[in-house]
Amino acid sequence: MKKKWMIGSLALAMGLVSAGGGAFAASPAAGIEGFRTVAASAPGKEGPATINNLTVRSVVPLVVHAKKLYTYASRGGNEFKPELFTYKGLEYRYLSSDLGTKQQLMNYIKKGFTHNAAAFYAQTQFLEQNGRLAQVNSDLGNSLDYTRATARMVSKTAQAAVFELTVPSEGAHNGASEVVTVKLKKVNGYWRIDMSPDTLF
Repeated sequence: MKKKWMIGSLALAMGLVSAGGGAFAASPAAGIEGFRTVAASAPGKEGPATINNLTVRSVVPLVVHAKKLYTYASRGGNEFKPELFTYKGLEYRYLSSDLGTKQQLMNYIKKGFTHNAAAFYAQTQFLEQNGRLAQVNSDLGNSLDYTRATARMVSKTAQAAVFELTVPSEGAHNGASEVVTVKLKKVNGYWRIDMSPDTLF
C-alpha cells in the first residue's frame, strides 16, 4: 500500500513538473511567435506614418493622413468653444491644450511632415500669445477629396521623391479635379511630406 502511494505520488509529481515545464516552455514560445507576427506585419500596416516603401499606392494614404493632421490643427484642435481674443484688429482663437505650445504643435505635425515643413507652418500660420499658440479664427475653405486621389511618380531617389496627385473635388462626381504636386523626404527611415501643410492643402 505504501509502495503504491509512493509510485502514485511520484507519477503525480512528474506529471506536475512536466505540465508546469510544458506550460512554462510554451509561454515564451507563444509570446515570441506573437511578437514576430506583429513585427512581420510590415511597416505601413501600423498606419500611413510608418511607410518606408513609397509607391503610387502608398503615397495616397500618407497624404490623406497628413490632411487629417492639417485639418485638426487648422481648426484649433479639439476645442468646441475656443477661447477668443482680438489682436491687431483680427479675432484669434487659442489652440486646444494638446497643441497649445509650439513644441506640441510641431510634434503633432511631424507625424506626417518633415521638421522644416512643420517649423515653417508653426512660424507662419500661428501667433504665440502669453506662452500659448493661437490662430486667426476662421473656417477652412473648400477642399479636395484626397481619399479618391490617384498618383503618378515624377521622380524618386533613396531620400526624396515628387509625386503628382490628381484629386477630385469633395462631393463632386462630375470629373472635376485638380493636380497637386507633393514633395517628400525620408526621415529616420519613414517618408514625410516636405511642404508646409498650408501650401499643400
